[in-house]
Amino acid sequence: MSQPPNAERPSGIGVLPLGIALAVTLLAGYGACWLVAASPFAAPFTHAWLQLFSAEPAGSTEQLIEGSIFSAVGAWFAALIFAPVYNLIARADRII
Repeated sequence: MSQPPNAERPSGIGVLPLGIALAVTLLAGYGACWLVAASPFAAPFTHAWLQLFSAEPAGSTEQLIEGSIFSAVGAWFAALIFAPVYNLIARADRII
């Protein structure tokens, strides 16, 4: 099968690519904040981001695991809501 030309492709954001992109982004941010919180140079602002996704002690391995899981869950939740809403609004913009 050949790819359809650009004019025939549906426009909008796919849930799968958006979910993957958001999950990777949130996991990278969470991992970076966890590294700072686990280091001797911990900054207070990293703890607030970490506590958003985990209730474990700051800098612990349990916090990294739990926070990573809930960061990915939060990313997919956002993707499942954002993509259809964006696609609906983008379609309405083409109609108007």
